[in-house]
Amino acid sequence: MMNRYARRKLLLGIALLLAVLHVTWEPIQKGISPDEQAMVSNPSDDVEALFRNETLLKEDVSIYEGKSHLPAFIIIVCDDKQQTKTGKFSRQLNQVTVLLKSAVTLSKEKLRFLVVTNSDEVFEQIKSIVSAWPEKYQTQLELEPRSVWYPEDRKDMRSLLRPCSSARLFLPETMKDIDAAVLVDTDTLFLRPPEELLKEIYKFNGSQAAGLAQTSSGYKGRRIPFPGRRGANTGVMVMNMTRLRALPGGWTGTTLKAFDDHRQNIASTATNDIINIAIAKNMKIYYDLDCVWNYGPGACYKGTNTCHKTEVTGAFLLHGTSAAFVNNRNFKFRAVYMAWQNYKMGSPLSKLLDDIRKRIRADISARVRCNKLDTLELMFTKSLEEILRKQS
Repeated sequence: MMNRYARRKLLLGIALLLAVLHVTWEPIQKGISPDEQAMVSNPSDDVEALFRNETLLKEDVSIYEGKSHLPAFIIIVCDDKQQTKTGKFSRQLNQVTVLLKSAVTLSKEKLRFLVVTNSDEVFEQIKSIVSAWPEKYQTQLELEPRSVWYPEDRKDMRSLLRPCSSARLFLPETMKDIDAAVLVDTDTLFLRPPEELLKEIYKFNGSQAAGLAQTSSGYKGRRIPFPGRRGANTGVMVMNMTRLRALPGGWTGTTLKAFDDHRQNIASTATNDIINIAIAKNMKIYYDLDCVWNYGPGACYKGTNTCHKTEVTGAFLLHGTSAAFVNNRNFKFRAVYMAWQNYKMGSPLSKLLDDIRKRIRADISARVRCNKLDTLELMFTKSLEEILRKQS
């Protein structure tokens, strides 16, 4: 039988060996080559403890230091030189124009937009759109190009939905210089000052890292995990990038694992599905963004409004999913989009408001889906009315 001294010596040796292994072992994330691991943050065994560390937050997430500067916006704009499932690139470019116009027109802050794209030509097209604006608005917007990145052996993921849409699965690791950002789809437009959306990140608790609104139609019946009662819509994502990078395997490793584990149950909305799975598996990072910040036709397609707060405050951001900004199935969404498209920057906002009302009231389409909802005019104009009252 081993004496007390021998047992103590053996245990000390085992502890020393484990300590050496803990320091030197670097797990290979599934689906990521060794060269690409440098883009993925080192995993932590106790993410909750990491997030609770107030000192770490102050050192690593500068947005928390007196809230001295706003997060950046991110948009993903790629052109595959052909018509895609979601329409021609020219349509996406028109939507980007309206998105940026609405953001700058309603903002009192200088806004920073990071444009994730697959070509210099696309970025130059967006720059040329902004260069045609009055100088006052040009100086209010900072555009910065960022390149699309995919893990070397995951290039097939480029084809999920529209070109490069799935690049959002890897953003925190490809933008290590960014502490926080808000991703908005190109088919969105603002009805409230965009800085109010940027400031949602200051409402996060000590562990939250991803703010998304619940979907309207929901994931009920789908065989994948999802957060909340209905699952989340990824068209607007408020992200604490530092915390997402701190997940075991980083955000990239987390989303790739979600894809690999549930590949057989992922639908045509693949990118949305993958992020829902990733968040559902890490619920402490989820922040339930108010539906007023992501109001799409799914919220009223049954002829009733599922985002009740909009009837009190108005919608803050419209999301033209399912081509709602360009088809007649949801005429009132298209009316707002067309009014913004035709709005001359620098003109009184009252003219824009009058044009939105006029176009909504000209609705002669069948009273089905969202068109049945008479309160949409109030919901789509109330925020602008409030802005005008404050200006008077």
